[in-house]
Amino acid sequence: MADTRFVVDYPPLKRHREELREQRRLRGRRLMVAVPAAVLSVAAAAAWSAPLAVMLAGVAAIVVFFLALPGSSSVDPGHLAGVEGEAAVLERLKSLPDDYLILNRVRLPDETLTNGQRELDFIVAGPTGLWVVEVKNTPGHLQVMPGRKHWPLARRAGCGSRPNWNAMANPVPQARAQVEALERWLLINGIEARARGVIVMAHPEIAITDARAAEMPVLVRDQLAEHLQAEPPRTLAPAALQRLGELRPA
Repeated sequence: MADTRFVVDYPPLKRHREELREQRRLRGRRLMVAVPAAVLSVAAAAAWSAPLAVMLAGVAAIVVFFLALPGSSSVDPGHLAGVEGEAAVLERLKSLPDDYLILNRVRLPDETLTNGQRELDFIVAGPTGLWVVEVKNTPGHLQVMPGRKHWPLARRAGCGSRPNWNAMANPVPQARAQVEALERWLLINGIEARARGVIVMAHPEIAITDARAAEMPVLVRDQLAEHLQAEPPRTLAPAALQRLGELRPA
């Protein structure tokens, strides 16, 4: 198992799961009261009038149906989707050998940005070198088109529906900027190290066409660990690993 000492939790995902768990508990308690009450009411009504019992049964069924509906959380759906993708990729990265170090949710100092920080989904350091992993959690059929600002993305709205053509921003410039920022930060701190980027499409319902044509690797989540291990060895200075530990999110 990979070295995860610098891995931190995802608070939005944790809050989402806690809220859903609490809603399940409350829903179970409501149903424990509502279902017996509905049965008793219908049975009592049946003793007086069959039509009344049928009407009450219909009303009770509607009430129970709405009480049984799953709830939602206060976490923004768009933000939650991104976090869920990162959490899924983290599980794959954990399968790496123990000589691979993982950092997630990295806030990298970057003076070229107005806020002074650049967010990186993952940094992985190991026998094959230094990696920056950018995660996208978008479903559909993605076509890689090198050099284009956007890549075509086909999605289906539902079972049997025709695909809707959309597009996602080309993630290569973003990932490349992250790689350059990490190398620059290390150099400022007296360490010269080359990093490489990899883009991971984390959604389980994703297909990629022409992935090999991309300027950097574009993978599905189950390909990531194997890809990182298959690359030629690159030696990292111990000082680089020590510096990376300083990037641990607060």
